[in-house]
Amino acid sequence: MKKLKIITSAIAALVLYGVAAQAQTYSYQSGDLLAAFRSSSGANDVIVDLGTAANFQSGSYSLSQDLSPVLNNAFGTTSGLYWSVFGYVNTTGSALGANNTLFVTDPRSDITTANDPNSSLTSSGQGQVVSKMTAIANGASSSYAIVYGNQQVEVSKTLNIGGNPVSYTVGVGSLGDFHGTWAPAVENISTGGTTTSDLFQQDPGAANNGTYLGAFSMNGGVLSFSPVPEPSTWMMLGSGALALLALRRRN
Repeated sequence: MKKLKIITSAIAALVLYGVAAQAQTYSYQSGDLLAAFRSSSGANDVIVDLGTAANFQSGSYSLSQDLSPVLNNAFGTTSGLYWSVFGYVNTTGSALGANNTLFVTDPRSDITTANDPNSSLTSSGQGQVVSKMTAIANGASSSYAIVYGNQQVEVSKTLNIGGNPVSYTVGVGSLGDFHGTWAPAVENISTGGTTTSDLFQQDPGAANNGTYLGAFSMNGGVLSFSPVPEPSTWMMLGSGALALLALRRRN
């Protein structure tokens, strides 16, 4: 009888957790950065709202978020997942940048070496990318998403193929380039170790190059962000290096 009560309580807790998960509100706001995850197998994608892009523009914002629970729930693993971070501006007069500004990741082939900035596109060209990103954001905010908090959702990877909203798998496309609207591809692949992708702000205009904002890393199920050091930080590091060099020469 005691065992039966324990089992019944456990089942009830799981049911209540499921109801609570569905009842919560996903708090995506235009201008937020989204971290997105998909796998070559499995039924769902995971989308995580990382908050306003203004944080990542500040040069002082850092992040470390353990996504293991939701990733393991969706995929049964934190390894072998395709992942990227992206965002966009789709209004005029935004403090984040001009209309059709993009925020995109570029995976590093060598985790110790940052990528060179990529060229931007015309405003209309980047507008095509924005439309793909918007459809993914709408998919994460739709009634089809399973909500695990005000930041994290699971979305069926086949959601509205060709439509809006869509899943991340559909919206980013099989090549990870938002169906050929953005190059190079934005996705990295998680491993048992650390994988790193650089974050760039791409202001619209074919004469523009991306602005490096910092780097995202995945290690296991932990997503972290390290900003570009501010000029004062570089000066401090340089002064320290010069002092060490002078001491070494003196010795």
